[in-house]
This record gives sequence, C-alpha cells and structure tokens, in this order.
Amino acid sequence: MLSLVLLVAIAVGYVGRRSEVAEIRDERLTRAADVGAARVDALVESATVAVVSASSPEAAVDAVRQAYPNVSACAGSVDHNVCDGPLAAEVGNVDLTPGGSATEVTALDDVVVIGVDSDDLALRVIADIDVWTGADDSIEVKASTMSQGVGSFVDDGRQRQTSAGVLAAPGTFVIAQTDSGVRLPTEEERFYLIVAALALVLFLLAGTTLIVEQRSLRERATFDGLTGLANRSEFERRAVEILAGAERTGKSVCMLLFDLNGFKQINDTWGHAAGDEVLRVVGRRLASAVRDGDLVARWGGDEFVAMMPGIAAEEMGVRRARQIAELVGGRTRIDGVPESLRVKVSVGVAIWPSHAHDLDGLLEAADDAMYRAKREGIPTVLADARPDDDADQLVPLA
Repeated sequence: MLSLVLLVAIAVGYVGRRSEVAEIRDERLTRAADVGAARVDALVESATVAVVSASSPEAAVDAVRQAYPNVSACAGSVDHNVCDGPLAAEVGNVDLTPGGSATEVTALDDVVVIGVDSDDLALRVIADIDVWTGADDSIEVKASTMSQGVGSFVDDGRQRQTSAGVLAAPGTFVIAQTDSGVRLPTEEERFYLIVAALALVLFLLAGTTLIVEQRSLRERATFDGLTGLANRSEFERRAVEILAGAERTGKSVCMLLFDLNGFKQINDTWGHAAGDEVLRVVGRRLASAVRDGDLVARWGGDEFVAMMPGIAAEEMGVRRARQIAELVGGRTRIDGVPESLRVKVSVGVAIWPSHAHDLDGLLEAADDAMYRAKREGIPTVLADARPDDDADQLVPLA
C-alpha cells in the first residue's frame, strides 16, 4: 500500500511540475509576443522621428541604425538613395520614392518592413524580429497580418502560439510560438524516472509479497498444514461437487474413512513429534495409493478420508479399502525412535447412493462402519444399507 501511495505521489508531483513548466512556457510566449509588438511600435516611432528630423537620406539611416544597430535601413530622396545593414537585400528593391506623410508596416514572416514617408524622404526599416526581440532560443517570433490567439493561446498539437497587436500598425501582429510538448529539465526528468522506477520496484515487490501471502492464506484455508492433504472444509466443498457430478452422470461414489489404531500410544510413548511424523507418512502413502481423480483429505486428529467416484459395487469398494489399508499400514521408521513403528488402520466403507442420500449421510455411514471395525478389531467394514433398503445390518469383512 505504501509503495502504491508513493507511485501516486510521484505521478501527482510529476504532473504538477509539468503544469508548472507549461505555465512558465505560456508566460514566456506571452512576454515574447508583447515585447515584439512593443519593439515594433518603438521602431515605428523612431523611424517617424528620423524622417521628420533628418535633412538627408544618410542622416535618416544613421539615426535609425544608431538607435537599433541590428536593423537595416534604406532612405531615399528625389535625387539619391542610401541603404545600410545586413538585411537590406532580403526585401529586394524597395520603393524609396517619397509619397507624402504616410506610415506602413509590412509583415514578411520573421522580418518586418516599416515604411515612413514625408514630402522629402522615404525611409524603410527592415528588422529581423528574432534578433531584436531577444526571444528565448526555444521560442520563434515572427510578424504576420493574421492574429494567432491575441490574448489567448492556439495549439494544434505541434505548435503553441499567441500573438500581440502592433498599436502603430493596426492589422499587424507579432506571433510567438514554440513546440506544444512540455519538457522538464533533463536532470528533473532523470530524477522522476529514477524515483518512479524505485517506487515501481517496491510496488512489484509488495504485490509479489501480497500474492505469496494470499496464496499462503488460501493454502492454510484449503490444506492441512501437517500432511499437505486437503483439510476438512476443502474436502466437504469438493465432495459436494463430486456428488453433484455423480448425480448428473448417474455414477456411484465410494467413501472410505480411515482411523489409525494405537496412535495415542505412539504419542504417549514417543512424543508428539513422532506422532506428527507418522501422520505425515500416512498422508503421503494414502495420497500415492489412490487414483488421480480421487479426493483425499485429513479429516481430523488421526482420521483420514478418501472419496472415489465411479465405484458402484460394494465388493469393489471393500477390496479397494483393503488394498489401501495394506499400503498405508505397515512398519514405519521415525527419526528419534529406536524401533520401527507398526501402523494399523481401520476403514469404514460406504457407497453413494446405496448407503446415503447426501454427503452428511454418507460420512455418517462410513464413520459408523469405521468405529465398528475398530471395536471388532477387523480392518474393513461395509456400512449398513439405507433404512428403506432390504439389507442386512452392518457386515464385517475380515
């Protein structure tokens, strides 16, 4: 649970940090667009002042270039033209004919051309927006006559954009754009990756531990801890299913109930450790003596039970009981006991539906037969027939 909480906390922290980075990115985009628009406004004002105050094209170009060294400028009068700056060639042959008092801004992608005319001079200022806006390397700034989310953001999944209007030139906008993806700094990404990997390992370890614990709990609830056989509750659950299947198919089921003779004497003489080992040996022998489809369990104490579907004849049931009793019994060597211990069993045999209608009745019939075998000192006894059947009472079989 702690590892899951840790994973959730890391995920929440990572998402929160990405949101913070996204907000910072949007702030930078907005600032880049606003600064770009303000610079265009300032450049228009500077160009206007230069045209009004300059006495010649050279003076107008010099005034603009001194204020903004990174821009290019061209000025013309009726008799000659002057250009200076690295970007003049990018706009081709600009018209430098004075045309009276007029101001015009032309957006050419990442370049703007600002035209200011007076009666005597025509001034064209060419500016690379990315240079003079001071935009961040990851943000591209350009001019356009189309707005891209003025005061808001436009995101097409690849590029995220915003724009600001140029007050001095209505209809002209400065657009700032960057990749849509949000990336944390490399060191932060690495940190979250390492912590998430560690948390995932802890989560998987915790999950594995939980699975093992659940399996252990299920095994303890299903199997006898000493012998490894099914326990009483698991036997009853599966026995009900076997009887239901037998009823559907019309087959019989044989029930064998085993009791170890003299087991108390083994415990009293050699201790409970020796008794436990005897129970384990009997459980292993019993499990190996039955068929794959048979059900074997420790019933409790020194009693064991087996359920064998498909055995209908009483003689066959008794014969199988004798065979299993011989395989289960016999001499047994136990560590710490100087002599071999002889294990004897008494077996009660009952057949469904001959001796009972249901599981409780079948167990009761086999139990009665087993205690009769113990009292009589014989290995195997077949249960009474059901009260509504014409049959002899308990039949001892030597």
